Amino acid sequence: PFPVAGAVRYPNQAQFHPLKWIAAISKSLHICEHTPVRELVGTTAITDYGKVTANKIIVATHFPFLNKHGSFFAKLYQHRSYVIALENAPNVDGMYVDEAQTGMSFRNYKNLLLVGGGDHRTGKQGGAWQELRDFAQRYYPKAAETSHWATQDCMSLDGVPYIGPYSASTSDLYVATGFNKWGMTSAMVSAMVLCDLVQGKQSPYAEVFSPSRTILRPQLAVNGFEAVVNLLTPSAKRCPHLGCALKWNPQEHTWDCPCHGSRFTEEGRLIDNPATGNLKK
Repeated sequence: PFPVAGAVRYPNQAQFHPLKWIAAISKSLHICEHTPVRELVGTTAITDYGKVTANKIIVATHFPFLNKHGSFFAKLYQHRSYVIALENAPNVDGMYVDEAQTGMSFRNYKNLLLVGGGDHRTGKQGGAWQELRDFAQRYYPKAAETSHWATQDCMSLDGVPYIGPYSASTSDLYVATGFNKWGMTSAMVSAMVLCDLVQGKQSPYAEVFSPSRTILRPQLAVNGFEAVVNLLTPSAKRCPHLGCALKWNPQEHTWDCPCHGSRFTEEGRLIDNPATGNLKK
């Protein structure tokens, strides 16, 4: 409902239900829930209930939890995104996303129009749901909001995910992270690349997604600045990950870390990693 300068069209795209999909493919997998891995020693995972040994290990924990390898605390930051679902709004006949990092997205699900946006770095202020509601009021005045939610993803330094060996100094250890809000498609790319690598095969995409590629990007300086500022900020609430000062999120009533994106409830219970435990009382 607004002027557009131009667009790039990708034909033959699909929408599907991710939870139904993952329920189907996980039926034959052996999954241990509520079993956090405390440490990795080579290719042995240490848990509270015992050790799990493997020939190869893939760390697919959203934000990688091993700080001593890979420097992911410097290479990643986290962004929050917001969505509202509208009734009595038009069918946009497709899926649309703005090229800008803080742009908006549009797609339909059944009788609902889903409008996404209001993005901001975790721990910072942003438009959040209010930005989307203001937009809906302006362009879809007859629409009614039925629900709203938010999500969070890891952002890489150059906009390309990190998929491959965890670091140059580790062997038989792999990682998939930094999906930059393209989770379902990047997950499939990760499956293709890592399936080749763990079998000792060559992947034509390995170099593009290599976690060991150069970190000399402007975003590295931004990440470093945020870390220094929030490490030096006096605050009673501090993230147990690397000690940054937590910021209060008034939209979602949580304590959020602007350094690496860990989030906690008002009472201090962990919601999002890379922190691995609750706030200390």
